[in-house]
Amino acid sequence: MTKSRKTEKTFEIHEFYVIRTGSGSLPPLCAECATGDAIMVAPEQAAAVAHVPARIIYGWVELGLIHYKESPDGSLAICLKSLPEAGDQLQT
Repeated sequence: MTKSRKTEKTFEIHEFYVIRTGSGSLPPLCAECATGDAIMVAPEQAAAVAHVPARIIYGWVELGLIHYKESPDGSLAICLKSLPEAGDQLQT
């Protein structure tokens, strides 16, 4: 008679992003987030963090699903905290 044993292994994965600005200054904070620590980044950087194409980010902006700020020159800044979690990806 043989006894079988089960071994359970758990892996924890942490992602770390480094966001740099051309001017070397800190990125702006989101005025809509209550926590006051949500940073705003370019749509392309937000797409990389959310693991979606930039086109999806622009769609979310048009639908008003994420926080964003448009500067006078027309460039966008996207709030990272307003992006959906990896398992909750929205479709447009």
